[in-house]
Amino acid sequence: MRHVSRGPERLLPVALSAVLLLFVVTASSVSAQSQATTGVIRGVVSDPSDAPLAGAQVTVHDTETNFERTVTTNERGVFVALLLPLGTYNVTARGVGYSQATRTGIPVRVGETVDLALKLGAVELAPVVVEAQQTAVDPARVQTSTALPVQAVAGLPNNGRNFLNLTLLTPNVSIVQGPDGDELTVAGQRGIHNNVSVDGADFNNPFFGEQRGGQRPAFTFNLDAVQEIVVTSGGASAEFGRSSSGFVNVITKSGTNQLRGSLHYFGKYDWLSGTPQHTPATGPVQTFKPDFSQNQVGFTLGGPIKRDHAFFFLAYDQQIYNDVKQKTRPQSLALDSLTTFLAGRYPALANDFGPIARTNDARAALAKFDWHLSDRHNLSLKYNYTWSQQKNGTFDVDTWGASANGLEKDKSNALNGSLISFLSQATANEFRFQFAREDRPRPYTGPTNPLGDTTGVSSIFGSAVPFHDTDVDFGNAFRFGMPFFLPIPDDHDTRIQLLDNVSITRGNHVIKLGGEWNRTATTQIFVGFAGGRMAFSSVTGFINFVNQGSHYIECAGPDTSGVFPGDTCPGGGSITGPVILYLQSSGVGSVTVKQAGTQTITQNEFAGFLQDTWKPSAGLTLNYGLRWEAQIEPNPITPPGSVFFAPWIDSTVTTAQGSFTFPSDGRIPSDKKMWQPRLGIAWDPHADGQQVFRANAGVYYARIPGLNLASIRSTNGSLGQTLFGSSGTVGFLPPPAFDSLLPLSTGTPFQPDIYVADRNLRNPRTINLTASYERQVAGDLAVSFTYTHARGDYLTRFVNRTDAAFGSPFSGGPAGIGRLFNVESSAKSRYNGFTVGLRRVLDPKLQFELNYTLSFDKSNDDNERDPFTFRYAEADSLQREYNWSDRDQRHRFNGWVLTKIYGFSVNNRVSYYSAQPASEKCVGNAPSGQRALSPQDRICADGHILLRNTIRKDNAYFSWDVRIARPIPAGPQGQVEAMVEIFNLTNTDNFRDPSNTVYLNFDGTLRSGLGDPRQLQAGLRWIF
Repeated sequence: MRHVSRGPERLLPVALSAVLLLFVVTASSVSAQSQATTGVIRGVVSDPSDAPLAGAQVTVHDTETNFERTVTTNERGVFVALLLPLGTYNVTARGVGYSQATRTGIPVRVGETVDLALKLGAVELAPVVVEAQQTAVDPARVQTSTALPVQAVAGLPNNGRNFLNLTLLTPNVSIVQGPDGDELTVAGQRGIHNNVSVDGADFNNPFFGEQRGGQRPAFTFNLDAVQEIVVTSGGASAEFGRSSSGFVNVITKSGTNQLRGSLHYFGKYDWLSGTPQHTPATGPVQTFKPDFSQNQVGFTLGGPIKRDHAFFFLAYDQQIYNDVKQKTRPQSLALDSLTTFLAGRYPALANDFGPIARTNDARAALAKFDWHLSDRHNLSLKYNYTWSQQKNGTFDVDTWGASANGLEKDKSNALNGSLISFLSQATANEFRFQFAREDRPRPYTGPTNPLGDTTGVSSIFGSAVPFHDTDVDFGNAFRFGMPFFLPIPDDHDTRIQLLDNVSITRGNHVIKLGGEWNRTATTQIFVGFAGGRMAFSSVTGFINFVNQGSHYIECAGPDTSGVFPGDTCPGGGSITGPVILYLQSSGVGSVTVKQAGTQTITQNEFAGFLQDTWKPSAGLTLNYGLRWEAQIEPNPITPPGSVFFAPWIDSTVTTAQGSFTFPSDGRIPSDKKMWQPRLGIAWDPHADGQQVFRANAGVYYARIPGLNLASIRSTNGSLGQTLFGSSGTVGFLPPPAFDSLLPLSTGTPFQPDIYVADRNLRNPRTINLTASYERQVAGDLAVSFTYTHARGDYLTRFVNRTDAAFGSPFSGGPAGIGRLFNVESSAKSRYNGFTVGLRRVLDPKLQFELNYTLSFDKSNDDNERDPFTFRYAEADSLQREYNWSDRDQRHRFNGWVLTKIYGFSVNNRVSYYSAQPASEKCVGNAPSGQRALSPQDRICADGHILLRNTIRKDNAYFSWDVRIARPIPAGPQGQVEAMVEIFNLTNTDNFRDPSNTVYLNFDGTLRSGLGDPRQLQAGLRWIF
């Protein structure tokens, strides 16, 4: 490895590897239990004297499809039926000279092993048939995971009907406000490090590092098509990889021998909603009257193509959503002055700060086909299509204009499947594949500047010049014009995923070994900053700059403001504005902006694993394994020897602050040494299914998304560069006039900003340790206590290695660099969480699950994928960054209850999250209690730096959702379910308080202000 740690984090992988080696050497064979898409039935057959019975025939029979598999017990009386399709089974054991025994109604769920004990009677006795009894505690499960039962998936209120919304009901999982919108965090880890899979196939976007479709689409398939959702926050076996956070595993339904289906409609409207209100610590009361409508309609249909052999399942869902917000704006004289000026000079912006109409329309279709090809082979194929579009869906900020939005679009097509082959009594093989493509173009349909001057400018915009992405006024944070990252005419990724694994049973061991290849390629045309990004200190400064031209300056002290000879303040004072910053992208030499921004990022990921589940006794289960992964990154577009900064590679520069070696060798390192030992233990002391102690430990690596590599390949001083200007540099780097763009550079760049990959860049790693105790305390009531520790290292961070704090190395000479954005693996995080859970899920009249987590989450950098900003106060004082993480929520409570009262289903879900942290501004060399608007606000006058994230934001969250439903018989085998759902019953404001200031913000999506109000939704669902 390139970095070798000397602390405890080095010892755990070594210790786990040693334990793994010990078990492999001492076990009679190796095998595995965990399943990504299937389940296992395991058991022991005994004779009337309780002695193990060898050679008994055990048949497992799926009651809904008539799938059967017969296995034989070994010399210990043990049988294992591997890779079973999910469903409800009857299990029958037969032995020569004995009567048969049958267990009925055994549910097989994804990733679970059902343990049975079957005792055969004397031959003269009648066969014994016993209905299977479920227990509240799963004594064989070694991982820290939560499976949401199908009753919860179908019956709980779900605002938007997005399956990911249900994951928030599981321990250690929450939604936090991140730099690029809401993100799903598991055990305190970064949202881009999760792995979401559907039917065993990756459901992730390789460029952005989030789930396919991102945060904006309402849903990506029909919720009624979901059979199971399992969330694993710790202890995942070696079969699971490409995540240092959590695993979300979704299994969709399949057809059976019976024709079944559903048809649904859900609608909600503003006149049934509450009016939220919030009073910030500073500022006037905020309120808004909802103005929206949402309609969802869809169906499912499944059944036999050929009974007992072939089945189909179809699903479709569609949403039409319209919303109008920003009907009222925070009132100020500055806003009045700005809107009056814009209306007079730029009529296209006359109503820019009026109401903003948005849409959120979506369609999703699924088709799944299953075949029992023979008694040895099962084939499954699935096609999934998604489409979504959000007009003005980029931002939702009350002080930003409608023009600061684009048209957000997404479309995906995915084909995946699996072939399960039973090669022998003890051996089975599973092959899975996926071919997928997701398109995420982001066109801009906003106004253009009729006064825009394109003379002599080679621009992708032709004669239709957009308004600059314009920030105005520190305090009010107005913004209008085309967002700097738009338009994106082409952004699509393709995925090829091939996986094969073999399962073997022998004795008390179940082995699994396999390999995987995952190839993703993201093609994108990104012309960020091509339209210019311009920030003004005040509305007055903006107006004067537009009227008087690009050489208008504002001076400190007694000096006046205006246009002066020599571009200097007449009294010798300093220039204070009005242009704080101007950025514009450009090609280098003959390279155009479009050429510089066009690239394909191809990443190849390889993996292999070996794991064994050993059950040495009835009360003890051990799972241990080893996983290896490699992520092969693309080569730079410009070879190291030809790149602009080539003279600096391998050089060391000495400044007054020290000696500094250039951090990159001009390449993008590939991490090929991701060794990940895993160990899990489940111990039931009395082997009676009443209690279980669990402990697991493992090493987990995450993939690096393509976004963190894109600028390294293009913004290198040889293909693309960013032009800079400001009022402070008006004498030598002037900004353009507001209605113009800077001429694109055709010569050698002057101190361009450069992106490089650190020569020691590696993939993020988390060491996860969990320990828990679960006990059945009464009937089917179970209580649990869990401790989780997640230690994240090698997290990606952006650091300016030419910062003045280092003496500005590598900035002189013809190859001088402006800001050197070094993408490095120097950040870390530490999470400790304590969870108490209470659940009752077996009684259909009353089911519930409640969990409370007390957590402590620290880190020294939380920038997941924003390549444009630095999140630290001083580049040479990164130790002051280690404190509470942006994701830290001290208290989290989630609960759901399903009840039946007098024929009505009354279902509830409740969630509460405490506020996330924020940084404090230093005033008078002391903490002020005020929010820091930038990291530099933490720097005190005497030079010392306040710790990051010492106060709390105003974004605590509480929501209580209720569904009341009544089924009405409709035909011999059908029913109509009428339902009413109330979301946010208490009308809590759930104020959105972004991590970063909304002035000069570089996030890709942002929402601030009041959250969703109380909403009432009515629905009808016909089930047959």
